[in-house]
Parts: sequence; C-alpha cells; structure tokens
Amino acid sequence: MTPGKTFALHSYKGGTGKTTLIANLAAFYAMNGMRVCLLDFDLYAPSLSIYFRKTPQFYLNDLLSGDAEISDVLVDLSPELGLKGKLFLGFSSPGKEDVRDIEIKHEIKWQLAALRRVLSAKNQLFEEYKIDYLFLDTSPGIRYWSINTLAAADILFLIMKNSDMDIEGTKKMISDIYDSLARFGSKYFIILNKVPGASPADELRWGADEKAWEAELEKHVGTQVIGSIPCFCDIQFSRHEFLFAVKQPDHPFSKKLV
Repeated sequence: MTPGKTFALHSYKGGTGKTTLIANLAAFYAMNGMRVCLLDFDLYAPSLSIYFRKTPQFYLNDLLSGDAEISDVLVDLSPELGLKGKLFLGFSSPGKEDVRDIEIKHEIKWQLAALRRVLSAKNQLFEEYKIDYLFLDTSPGIRYWSINTLAAADILFLIMKNSDMDIEGTKKMISDIYDSLARFGSKYFIILNKVPGASPADELRWGADEKAWEAELEKHVGTQVIGSIPCFCDIQFSRHEFLFAVKQPDHPFSKKLV
C-alpha cells in the first residue's frame, strides 16, 4: 500500500470480522516500521477500546464536539506492544449516552462542524505526526457517520463473508454509496473474510473453486476482490482475539495480511 493514504474498512452488516481485521492490519504495518494511526469511527457500536482494553481520558466523541484536539485523543501503543514503528489509536466512547447522542441529539449544524474537525484532524495527523497510513473503522451499513468516514478515505475496503445476505447487501451499498464516492476519486475493493479454507477438509472442498467463485462474485457486484482470508476457529472463538499479527506473526492469519 502506498504511504500517505487513508483506508476505511466497511461492511454491509456486523459480524464480518472488520474490527479484528483493521486492528491487525494497523498493527502489522506499525510492527514493520511504519507510522500508523487507527481511529474508531464505529460510533454506533464502538469496540476498539474493549479490544485494546483501554479507557482513555478523551474519546473521538470529544473531538467531534470540540472539547478535545486530536493530540488529546491519541494513545500511543507502540512502547507497550514493542513495535518498530508507531501505532496511534483514537477510541470512540462506548457510553450509552454518547452512542445515542451521535445522531439523535445533534442537529445538522453540529454535524457539519464535527465533520470539519475530523478533516482538520486528518490533515494534522499527516502533516504534524508524519503518519504513513491512517486506518478508519466504520459502522456497518448506511449511516450518517459511516458515509462521512468513507468520504474521508482514499481507499475503501468492503469486508464481507460468502453468504447471500452479504453479497446482495454489499451489491446494494456499491450502487447506493460507493459508485458516488468513486466519482470523487475514491477507490473501493472487496476483501472476503471468514471464508472456508482454514482446515484441510475446507481446502479440499473450497480451494479449487476459490478463484472461480471470486471471479463470479466480481462479475455479480462489479468490484474487484483483492483478498480472501479463511475462517480460523482459534481466532473466532478466542475470548480475547488480540493482535495475532503481533503476538503470533507466524499464524496463517498473520501471514495473510502481507
């Protein structure tokens, strides 16, 4: 991936493994010497603070409301994780009132001012913090701050599983949102996650047909599939599936991130 870019991960619905994937991608690049920032713009169901087990003094919600700067929000996890590069995190508040208020309480004037603060913070991250990659997690589906987050990114990754619901939902999102964003220069691609193939039995049943299935999917939804990650039970059913890319770099999942 080209440095100086902003990447957003999005999905039609929850349960695709989007947050686990974006956390590991960000950590992978930081582990390899890059300066990386990951911001949790899944404002409606934030989970990165739980994933990283952090309770920061300021959240991205404070940035949106004008009560904090991006410098107040960022948490540097590089020393704790022993990374060669830098990994900055910005967390969203999991508090019930903060989640409820993000759309219900605030009028359009507040929302536009919040968006300007986000875009200003993005510029600051690249100019002052010298970030190589900015990763943005998003809320699934078509929601106000999901679309705002997608519009702030250069490259958009749609994370999906190989189910009819995901396929048809993703196809609809492409026609409703992504084709419009592409007119302004954004590029978007599909990453298949949790597909069969992690076990020998899966590989025999799925491996030979994978490329053919991807080609059929690309034709159906009109978007390139650039990655396919098998479903690993030790990750999916782990009580705390924390940063396999850092903790277990030789794990097949970690190697798929390269």
